[in-house]
Amino acid sequence: MTTFSFSRWGATFLLVSLMPATGLAMTCKTQGSGEAVIRADLSSTVAIPATLPDGSAVWRSERHHLAVECSREQSGPAEDVVLYLNPENQQIGQGIRAGLTLNGVDYVQSSGRIPTQQVLPACTEGAGNIPACPKVAFNLSFSVFIEKFGPTPPSGVASDLLDYRMFQVDSANGMNPLPDNNLNYVINNLTGLRFVACSAELRVLPESVEFGSVPIKNVRVGEVATFQRFALATSRICDSPFSLNARFTPVSGTLFGDVLVPVNNDSIGIRITHAPAHRPIRFNEPFHMIDLLDDTYSGTADFNAELLWQTNTPTPGPFSAEVMVDLFYK
Repeated sequence: MTTFSFSRWGATFLLVSLMPATGLAMTCKTQGSGEAVIRADLSSTVAIPATLPDGSAVWRSERHHLAVECSREQSGPAEDVVLYLNPENQQIGQGIRAGLTLNGVDYVQSSGRIPTQQVLPACTEGAGNIPACPKVAFNLSFSVFIEKFGPTPPSGVASDLLDYRMFQVDSANGMNPLPDNNLNYVINNLTGLRFVACSAELRVLPESVEFGSVPIKNVRVGEVATFQRFALATSRICDSPFSLNARFTPVSGTLFGDVLVPVNNDSIGIRITHAPAHRPIRFNEPFHMIDLLDDTYSGTADFNAELLWQTNTPTPGPFSAEVMVDLFYK
């Protein structure tokens, strides 16, 4: 029997003359456009259930893939490129903390530096020929997140910051103090973070989507062989209103666009669509699921799990894949 399973996880004075010269030697910006600031905007309120365990992610940015270039402002020895976390040394709020995911590793410390494994080569050019110094160009892939952590503030307000500088790309020899001279990642509108009294209960109906025997006939690549319905049912038990976004994240299988191909049979792929609109849902991307507002304490969102042929000559045999469901509160 073939199964398609889901599980829940739901005032300072700066004396430049006293700084080492190497502290001013590097500038890093995006390649081509030369951007110095990349922003993530919460854009709306984010509800944080007070009942969630510490360490639960309540918001995550999109995954960024930035082409970065670091160059010299003066000659000097080779310099490691690092990320300085929380360069302004701000407290992000109460009951929350920020984190950075880089190279598959989650970093949740509030300060310090993280290596990028990139090095700006040494240069001995004179002051009039600095542009001839070698540069270092690399791809920086990352996302940032906010998670529940620590006592819930009595006011329910998690942060009063309009923006938070998550990190700065700079030299391991010290941060460049000049504004807009090095690449910074900033989270905007943290005032939209608020605590609510409870979390949502989630059920996947059914827990395993079984396709049974699928006839191999009228096969054409990209055509739907068959489909099965499933639903996400959720409810709240407190009076705090909130909306829910969800995200489907593959646990096994290989993604090709919005199709998940099982590892044990690549003849077919699995696509999730909204029912009855049949609008495809992209894996790894949040989407609006349901509103639990006013007198609405429960609701159900319906979906189709579709099987799509990936070849004109499919191989008979079993297949399986697993997907995890994340909930995000708004």
